[in-house]
Order: sequence, then structure tokens, then C-alpha cells
Amino acid sequence: MNSEILANDIQQFINDNLNTDIHKILLSKSRFSEVSSRELVEQIESKLKAKFKLPTWFGADNIYYPNKLNLSQTSSEVTANYKASIIDGASIVDITGGFGVDSFAFSKKMNHVFHVERNKDLSKIAQYNFLQLNAKNIECLSVDGLAFLRDSSNIYDWVYSDPSRRDKDNKKVYYLSDCEPNVVSNMGLLLSKSSNLLIKTGPLLDIKSGLKELSNVKEIHIIAVNNDVKEVLWLIQKNYKNEPLIKTINYKAKTLQEFQFHLSEEQIVDTQYSKPLNYIYEPNAAILKSGAFKTIAKDYNLFKIQSNSHLYTSKELISFPGRIFKIENIYEYSKKSFKNSGISKANITTRNFPDSVVKIRKKLGIKEGGNSYLFCTTDLDKNLLIISCLQIFSDHN
Repeated sequence: MNSEILANDIQQFINDNLNTDIHKILLSKSRFSEVSSRELVEQIESKLKAKFKLPTWFGADNIYYPNKLNLSQTSSEVTANYKASIIDGASIVDITGGFGVDSFAFSKKMNHVFHVERNKDLSKIAQYNFLQLNAKNIECLSVDGLAFLRDSSNIYDWVYSDPSRRDKDNKKVYYLSDCEPNVVSNMGLLLSKSSNLLIKTGPLLDIKSGLKELSNVKEIHIIAVNNDVKEVLWLIQKNYKNEPLIKTINYKAKTLQEFQFHLSEEQIVDTQYSKPLNYIYEPNAAILKSGAFKTIAKDYNLFKIQSNSHLYTSKELISFPGRIFKIENIYEYSKKSFKNSGISKANITTRNFPDSVVKIRKKLGIKEGGNSYLFCTTDLDKNLLIISCLQIFSDHN
């Protein structure tokens, strides 16, 4: 951490050049002897990234930013605040503190937050920024998170971990037991220090795979922002033996879409099927990630178009946690059938369909964009269909 970056004239330069071509700055000699051009660019890039991801940080004066890789790996302010909303008590240990976004959110809910980060430089940055943000109930410790717990004689209300999903060679890993720290093999230690654990994993971790690796899972929260799954949260309670509740959350610009279910429900639900009727419904990304393909149809009294399509239909318009479309026409998947549609530009989505979007565009001569939406899918009789629609509600509203 180069504290010279915090000088008034350097902070002013960073703010004045947020919209400047950073390559010009990088290739030019720094006007500041204490701060290099690369360090200036690093601050500019990270501050720009924080504008939408971390608006509180962006709006505060004299924030010190880490490199953009560290910033890209941290939670967004939206998801961090959600995590804080599902915990309670007086104390929490964040054993993978990082830049401190989650710890800061926890500090608004808990009396005492322990931000534990083994990277000394990142720990210093987080500690400095907490003071700038007036978060006075966060204690920063630059040690290994698991070692801190082993050496501590205290019991905490919560322990939180966001294991790194990259190995020592910086390659992505996909099993929780391959992440660092390994919360699977250290579950005994974690539960000896707190009866409540909150573990964050990336959106690629399969839910059933995670359930095989973890025990005592009380709830699983799948968090999406504008229909993009950002993280999966595993709420673990000591000695919990019942079936976990799966909650899906999709943050939209103006509303919040929520849906919850149990996997056992999904296994026993009888699904009703139909050919496309008047409306098409596409569940948001959090629901699709959860695997609630039959439960969502039952709870909203919808028909599935085909067992593997995960598209739903109804005669009457209903409110739904996802995108909603009014069906205009239905065509066979052939250039001849589609020729008279008059559609030359459209947004294409495939569901249970053999051809890629690129191949479909080439075959039908359709450009990207416009107001028309085409769902390419397979019906109950295994016919390939093109459903032409107009969108009436969006995940982004």
C-alpha cells in the first residue's frame, strides 16, 4: 500500500481522469515522483469498476483501491448487504476478509466484526478504508483465517468464508473441497467456533454436488442481479438434520423476485404440459440455477412446453419471476416456413434445441437485435419450433 496515493493532488488527478484513455497515462511518465503511472492507472481502473459495484466506496473520499483482480473477486455491495440481512447476533469472523465489502456490510448488523485477511497489503487497505467509511466496529487481523480460529478461545455467533475458486496456479476449480480455504475438510474446526456458518461459492458450483460435500445445510440462497447469478450462499447450522430450504433471489432495477422450494418437492411434483398457448414465461437465472423446473410450474399454475425446455405457457397473463412474452406466431424450423414471417432482425433464445444461435441466424437469415424475440425449442411431439414473441415484462424492470 503506497500511502502517497492518498495525497490531495493525486486523488484529484485520479478523479479528473476517470474518463481518460488509461493507455495514455500508462505510457506517459507520471507527474508524481512518489506514485508510478501504473499505480495511477490501477486506482483509476478500480475506482471506475466500483462506481456501480460498490457505490458507497465510489462516493466516499480518499478510498484506496486494490488492483482490479482483487476488486473483481469481491462481493458487490448489493450481494454483501443481502448476506448481512440473513444473519443476526453480536459477532462474526470473516476468515477470508479480502477488500472488506462483506465485512463492512456485516458491521452494520453486528456489534463486532473480525476481518481476517492473510495478505498484509490487502488487510492494510481494508483497515484504512473502514476508517474512511466510519466503520469502527471492525477489527482487522493479517493472519490466516483457519489459524486465527484454531488459536482463538472464543465462540462466535457466525463464521463467514468466501473460499477462493482458484488453485495455486491461478486455474479455476469447481469443487468446494478444491477451494482455499478448504471448508469441507475443516468443517469440524469451523463448527467448534460457531454454530452458524455462512459460506459463499461461485455460480458454477452445482447445488447437488455442494450438498454431497457439505453437511448440516439449513438453507441455500442463490443470488442473481439483473438475471445474472452472482453467488450461492450456504447457511450451515450445527446439528441441523432436516432438508435444506432453497431460496432464489433476483435483484431487478425496481423490484425483487423471490422463490423458494425444497428439492423433495421438485422430485414428486406432477407437471402439466401443453403446446404453446398465448404467453411464454422464462424463469429468471436464479430459479434456473436452482433446478426448480417443475415446482415453479406448479406454484404458478403454468404448463411446461416440454420436459427439458424449461419454458412455460398459459392462456391468461400472470405475474411471474422472470421474462414474459406474448406469442405472435409459431413456425416450423425451416427456412421455407419462416420465410413469410417478415422478421429480418430478432433476439434468439434456444431451449432444448439442437442448433446454436449462430447456426439459426445463418439458416434463417436473421440479424441480431430489434423488438422481436424468437424462442427455438422442441415441443411434446419432438418437433422443432420457432415461437415468435414480443416481450412484455423483463427481469431488468
